[in-house]
Amino acid sequence: MNASSITPIQIDDTDFLVATTIERCPRMMMIRELARNALEAASLAPEGQRQVVFRTVAFGETPKLAIWNTGAGMDAAELYRMCDLASSIRKEKGLDANFGMGAKVASLPSNKLGMAYRSCKDGEVNEVILCQRDGRYGRLRRDLGNGDVAEVIDVTEVAREEGYDLSHDWTEVRLLGNDDDQETARDPYNGDPVVDAQWLATYLYHRFYRLPEGVRVVLQPGTHKLGDGTRVFEPLPRRAAAGAFERTETVEAPGGIKIHYFYDPPYEKSPSHNRSISGAIQSALSLVGVVYKDELYDVKTGRAWSINAPLFGIPFGSKHISVHVELPDNAPVLPEAYRQFLRYQAGEQDTVQAIHFGDLVAQHRPHWLIDLIRSFAPESTSSDEIRDELQKLLDDLRVRRISPRTTPTGIKFVDSAAGIGTQPTREGEGGGGGAARPKTKHVDLNLAPQGSKAADLWKDRERAPDIVMLRTPEEIDEKQLRGRAGRYYENGQLFLNMLYPSIAEMRDALEASYATVADVDSMREAALRQAEKSMVLRVGRAVVFALAKQLNKEWDTDAVRHALAPESLSLAADDFYDSIQSARRSMGRQFRPNRQGDDNGASDEDELIREIA
Repeated sequence: MNASSITPIQIDDTDFLVATTIERCPRMMMIRELARNALEAASLAPEGQRQVVFRTVAFGETPKLAIWNTGAGMDAAELYRMCDLASSIRKEKGLDANFGMGAKVASLPSNKLGMAYRSCKDGEVNEVILCQRDGRYGRLRRDLGNGDVAEVIDVTEVAREEGYDLSHDWTEVRLLGNDDDQETARDPYNGDPVVDAQWLATYLYHRFYRLPEGVRVVLQPGTHKLGDGTRVFEPLPRRAAAGAFERTETVEAPGGIKIHYFYDPPYEKSPSHNRSISGAIQSALSLVGVVYKDELYDVKTGRAWSINAPLFGIPFGSKHISVHVELPDNAPVLPEAYRQFLRYQAGEQDTVQAIHFGDLVAQHRPHWLIDLIRSFAPESTSSDEIRDELQKLLDDLRVRRISPRTTPTGIKFVDSAAGIGTQPTREGEGGGGGAARPKTKHVDLNLAPQGSKAADLWKDRERAPDIVMLRTPEEIDEKQLRGRAGRYYENGQLFLNMLYPSIAEMRDALEASYATVADVDSMREAALRQAEKSMVLRVGRAVVFALAKQLNKEWDTDAVRHALAPESLSLAADDFYDSIQSARRSMGRQFRPNRQGDDNGASDEDELIREIA
């Protein structure tokens, strides 16, 4: 079958199609598209001349953002043709290529007043303005003053007077915004959304993981947060190579995936920040993201990163730890049309998320990173007794794993070549080819014999959650648990807010019941201990019952997710009324209870309600 056997589909309403294509594009993709075009053009310039410059230009009295790059310029005809959607000059078209529609589509919603393209080729400079007028997008027709109008105009003399070098090719795009007085270098989206002074450098930093070979990116005054002076933009790997981070390591994982681990310690002059903030023109927050063909996707920083970090085996210290999961170029993924997300090519083409690689990241953590994470962990209070009780409940409910699940710690193997509980009795290399295997005898029963490994006690059993108690406001805020009792992660960790109000309420009720004891301080300590234990157990049991519903296939995934949400766990923590009698009995074995009853003969239940109120 050949093309002549069909009639090509035509566009019935071109203006409508163009408008919907443009206005559906996420406006935050504007800088990605413009920067990518500039980087690709600059990469084709002669060695030593590959440059992209972000600067401001005057539009009346208002500074506007301009992106200038070296590389092959465009003549008037090429510049005219470049303005059409899905048109590209000297570029390959393809679903996984930068095929010529993105920059115009992504930029016009935020630059309806205009985006001016200038290009110098062979010493001649031409200009065209794309804009929106009366609801239609297109090239601006400009009055030449002699009764003629033109869409592409020759501005060679204007450019020369403005100080442009016309001895080599270049291209520049100026962002005029939506209003005459909009400063697009400081306010690129006209206040929706609002951006900070470092927005440009931070966006580049969180998007472009590597730059094309030899390309230098410069931010001139007015485009970065440090005020005066020109700054050179350096992507993450370049900053790491220059020593901006204390420690980094790249680990090869199955499937050609590379995992980059970065440690950015606290800044000595301001411990609430990371050290890499010193001299930086962009955000110094740690992050997690997916790298594909030298671009970052699904980047999470700050609170979004800290709340998900436990799923990557980083329950503590995520503020100073970054993880970048780099996919091979042949990975079965594809950027979606506007380049905002990656999608899997197979099945329902779901969005690729960094969290999908959480287990892989946890399994391949370097030893130095594991030690570092432990150093950030809060001082723990033993919860073994509670965990044993939860494990017994899981076993009683006959909860079995649907499939084996890898844990961050994994199975620990003893080196079969030299067991720590052996001593050598014969020399040898081992292996095939008739070589003698080293012979040993076991001499210490307390140590594992050669070739042993830890048995997996949990092969077919669901394991009770690891309980992590958070006791400072900073720890609680990091896991976004203010006003919430706990947060459960699928990797089996349960973080608990030990400042949750129900603990204090139950403690107060217990103290009121034993207010007349001789040793008040010990009584108060016991009351707090009982209140904490009770809250931990209530939340833990709620998690166990939700897991039982899931693993016994009684509830679907969404129902279980709701049951395990922090809000649901908080309701379990709030209901301490049934627990208080057991706590009283436990305290009664140690302290003499207050027997001063109510003269009206109120019941224990009425007394409890009064105490709580």
